[in-house]
Amino acid sequence: MAEIKSAIELAMEKTKALHLSREEMKKLKEEEMKSKAHSLVNRFLEVDFHLKEVEKELLKFTPDERKQLEKLMRQYLSEAIRLDRDNDLIFQGIETLREESTPLNRQIQQLIKKYRQQKEKAYGESEENLLTNWEKQGISGSAVQAKVEGSQEWEKALSRFKPAFEKQLRVLQEELKK
Repeated sequence: MAEIKSAIELAMEKTKALHLSREEMKKLKEEEMKSKAHSLVNRFLEVDFHLKEVEKELLKFTPDERKQLEKLMRQYLSEAIRLDRDNDLIFQGIETLREESTPLNRQIQQLIKKYRQQKEKAYGESEENLLTNWEKQGISGSAVQAKVEGSQEWEKALSRFKPAFEKQLRVLQEELKK
């Protein structure tokens, strides 16, 4: 079976007569590590790769490279956290790569929970306001249902609280990257 070669190995083969400086080699190695970490994170988040497989893949690297990859993966995973998505897999990955992140993960989960509660409350209020406005215009009945998403009422409601939650999330994500 053919051996899979890294980008650096392929580049070195094609440029045997050329010599890269130490800085250029270091930069190429950093780019390769970033690419590898990004690839592992993407495969993990797409449920294409289980945590055990990620750990096996990390064991192929030297301790220094592994440490660098784990740090990059934590950064990419923390950047993937969103208020409006299921983040359980992300938290699982972060905790595997950095066990002491559990308290910070819980803080983020609490923030997301508060956001979702606020969002649910705002949704109900927006729906009620839309139905009330329609009723004033003579539109009512059991068949009338408000399409809240996409309405100006809903966009205004979200704009009142979502930016503050996003700001708090960014602060916690930065802490998580460390």
